[in-house]
Amino acid sequence: MPITDIFDRPAAPRRLLICTGPCCNGNGAAKLLLDERKTKLLHAMNGDDMVGEATCVRRSCLGKCTGEPLAYVQPEGVCYHRLSVENLLLILRDHVLNHQPVPSLILEEDP
Repeated sequence: MPITDIFDRPAAPRRLLICTGPCCNGNGAAKLLLDERKTKLLHAMNGDDMVGEATCVRRSCLGKCTGEPLAYVQPEGVCYHRLSVENLLLILRDHVLNHQPVPSLILEEDP
């Protein structure tokens, strides 16, 4: 089965995965982020703020369970935490589309 984005289109190789697992969505935070993100992303795309080949995909669990809600950028493998709708738009624009990670939001791995 092909991977689809939050708009049910085929997902691009460069993608932002949004965790919707039990920790990230325990209080409905992930669902709220996705719902608000769809609206804001459509508005940003219509305003030409977001141009490029990338998609946003739901993921059942990223397996980190710290600093939820979480997102993950493929193919680089960078995990972001403590997300808001604005932070997700920033990560999508700066990291996914323009290849510039957002250091202040990166979840550091344990050594």
